[in-house]
Amino acid sequence: MRRIIRRWAMPIAVLGCLLNTASALAATPFNEGMVTITLDDGWATQFTAARPALNARGIHVTYFLITHALSEGWNGYLTVEQVRTLQNEGNELASHTLTHPDLTTLSPSDLTAELHDSRLWLASTFGLASVPAFAPPYGAYNASVLAAIKQEYASSRTVNGGRNFRDTVIYELRGNDVNRNVTVATVRGWIDRAIAEKSWLVLLFHEFTSGTPTRDTQYRTANFIAILDDIRTRNVRTVTMTEGVALTEGRTEPPPSQGRVIYDDALGNGFQDWSWAEHSLDEATTVHSGSAAIRFEPDDWAGLYFHHDGLDLSAYQSIDLWVHGGSTGGQQVRLALLDGTTHLGDIRLDTALGHPIAPGTWAKVSIPLSSMGVSSGTLRDLYLQDDSGTNQGTLYVDDLVLVPR
Repeated sequence: MRRIIRRWAMPIAVLGCLLNTASALAATPFNEGMVTITLDDGWATQFTAARPALNARGIHVTYFLITHALSEGWNGYLTVEQVRTLQNEGNELASHTLTHPDLTTLSPSDLTAELHDSRLWLASTFGLASVPAFAPPYGAYNASVLAAIKQEYASSRTVNGGRNFRDTVIYELRGNDVNRNVTVATVRGWIDRAIAEKSWLVLLFHEFTSGTPTRDTQYRTANFIAILDDIRTRNVRTVTMTEGVALTEGRTEPPPSQGRVIYDDALGNGFQDWSWAEHSLDEATTVHSGSAAIRFEPDDWAGLYFHHDGLDLSAYQSIDLWVHGGSTGGQQVRLALLDGTTHLGDIRLDTALGHPIAPGTWAKVSIPLSSMGVSSGTLRDLYLQDDSGTNQGTLYVDDLVLVPR
């Protein structure tokens, strides 16, 4: 294990982006596909550039607003009067906290203030009976933040790829960040999948520019207009966040009978993608069940790395997952569980299978925790890492679940 732990240390140090993804227990379709446009932070260009295009196409959206940006008149942000105009035009106003902090770093009192005071200010300033929708800044949340959000809001949107279904947990709704590197063709593909599987696609934008974007949060207005035209051309239903939530089952927790989902169509139950390997969590062609799987290049010690705030492993008996060897098979990949820097246990997937990973087919891998020497401990990090140090064929993973005792 020394070799593996040494290889892990380098990627952990250079990881720069934490991505919370929504709970992925959902599979029940809606009556039709739906799209929601959300605009985060309250940038001024949302009024000057996005609003005319939206109004011309009759699309109502949800604005997740930083309330101090409005109340204190931050430069480059919407004004109170502009937001009032957006409200009068039929758009939804939602909370994005007072000051846009990483909520996982706050004291309990500061966390409450960011959530509670933002909601009250929006309701009072704009005469709202309620402010049901919320989005945590940077998509950062943990169990404590989620519990606090539930005390103040009726739903919460993350910043993750994927689609929502009727039985998606409404406090971990999936959202697709349309940053400057996302093409119109990519978004068109997301829309097509939402229509085909009758799911709910949530898109999130920040700033707009008529020229070349100079930062990730900027998006070309012309591309935004092209996406709106695609939505209208396909005649897909558009809803605000609260309208979409109203069409769900209102599920606030995953069913305990299904175990603790780590991945099925998206990461779930508070797991975060800290991977350093070349990979995709939205593989649509080679899929075991549902609409997506994980595609992973297990090359040169690279790995998938899924982080959690902490799970008590004494409540679980095994890990189940499905693997597909792609066109080559024979991949040497090791599953390992850690509590931060403390190694809890590990096993090679081919060892757990009892034979090499086969090409061209899915195989279920059921791994008793006892086979890794694990009976208790806190799981914070799960790795699926190349164990060969060479260039191996593409591996696919799906339906990764912790099975309860």
